[in-house]
Amino acid sequence: MTNLPQGWEVKKLGDIVKLKNGFAFKSNLFCDKGIPIVRIKNIQNENIILDDLVFCNPSDYKNDLNNYLIFKNDILIAMSGATTGKIGIYNLNDKAYLNQRIGLLRIDNSILRKYVFWFLYCNSEQNLANAFGAAQPNLNTEQIHNIQIPMPPLKEQERIVGILDESFAKIDESIKILEQDLLNLDELMQSALQKAFNPLKDKSKENYQLPQGWEWKSLGEICYITDGTHKTPQYKENGIPFLSVKNISKGFFDLSDVKYISLEEHNKLIKRAKPKFGDILICRIGTLGKAIKVCLEFEFSIFVSLGLLKPKISIISDYLVYFLNSHFIEIWINNNKVGQGTHTAKLNLSVLEKCPIAIPPLKEQEQIASYLDELSLNIKALKENYKTQIKDYEELKKSLLKKAFEGRL
Repeated sequence: MTNLPQGWEVKKLGDIVKLKNGFAFKSNLFCDKGIPIVRIKNIQNENIILDDLVFCNPSDYKNDLNNYLIFKNDILIAMSGATTGKIGIYNLNDKAYLNQRIGLLRIDNSILRKYVFWFLYCNSEQNLANAFGAAQPNLNTEQIHNIQIPMPPLKEQERIVGILDESFAKIDESIKILEQDLLNLDELMQSALQKAFNPLKDKSKENYQLPQGWEWKSLGEICYITDGTHKTPQYKENGIPFLSVKNISKGFFDLSDVKYISLEEHNKLIKRAKPKFGDILICRIGTLGKAIKVCLEFEFSIFVSLGLLKPKISIISDYLVYFLNSHFIEIWINNNKVGQGTHTAKLNLSVLEKCPIAIPPLKEQEQIASYLDELSLNIKALKENYKTQIKDYEELKKSLLKKAFEGRL
C-alpha cells in the first residue's frame, strides 16, 4: 500500500479489533426452537442468509455459551472451506450463537465498523484466501490480525462510508430490479407455453380439454423410453463424453465439466441407450423433468440419471421438448415422483411412460414450435442483456471499493 493521501496510515487489522472464533456446536443437538446458530453456510458476501438457520438450547451444553453470542451489526468472516473470506453483517435484532470456522470482528464505533466491513468486502473471498496460498483456503486468527488496512482520519472514514453506503444501495436496487426482470422473463416463457398447449384455457389440473384434432397420449405411446447405465464407468482423461443430469439440468448442454470414458466402454453402453441427433434427454434423478433435444454432432453415452426418449410416431421433437418443460408437466412430475426428504427424488421409467402429452396435428406442432423458438431466442437475448448489466454493476462496485481504499474516491 503506497502513495496513500496525506494523513492516512497503514495498520494491522489486529491493532483495530480482535478476532473471536465460534464454538463447535453439535449437530445432533440442533433443535427447532431456541437461540439461532449462524453457520458458515449462512455467510454470503455482504449478507448473512437467514432462511436456513438451526437452533440451540443452551441447557444442552456444559460450556458457557455466552462467550459465543453475536448481536446486531456484528461483522462475521468465514475462515475455512469454499466460503473462506466471505463476510457479512448480522442484521437480526435477536442475539445468536456463532458456530465454529467463523470469526467475529466486533467494533463498537459504527463508522469504523462499516469502514472495516467495506475494506474486508473489497478484499473478500479469493483475494483474502489466495493471499495465504492454501490449496484448500483457510484463514487463522494470526493471518486475519496481520491483514493490512489503510486508515484515513475518522472524518474521511465517515465520508467514504457515506459514499459507499449510498452508491451500493442504489446499485443493489438496480441489480434487484434486473434480477426480477429475469424472473419475469421465465414467467413470460411459461405463460406462452401455457397458452400454446392449453389454447382453450381449461382450468382442469389433469388432462384438460383439447381443441378439435388434438388428443392425449402417454409418453410411452409416442416414445421408446430407456435410461443410461446404472453402473459408474471407469473415467478417462479423454475419450467419449459421458453425460449425466448435471450436463443438461440448466436447459442446455453444459460440457464445461464433462467426464470421459473409453471407446470400448462406450460401445458397450450404447447397446442399452444410444442417443442420436433429434432424440430427447430428460432428467430423471435429482433435478427432475428438464428436457432437451439432442443436437450434438458427436457420440456420447449417458448415466442412469438421464432418460432417453426416441419418438416412435411422427412428432416434432422441439414441440415435445417444449411441452415437457411446461408447468403442466412440472406439476405432474411433482405428483408422481419417488423420494422425499433426505431421499433423492426420482422419476421411474414406469411412471415416465404414463406422462400425459397433448398432441396436436403435425402442422400445428410445427407452428407452435416455430413460435416458441422465436420467443425463446428473444427471451435468451434479453436475459443475456440483463446478466451483462448485472455484471457491469458488480464491476462498478469493485471499482468504487478499489478507489475508496486507495484514497481516490
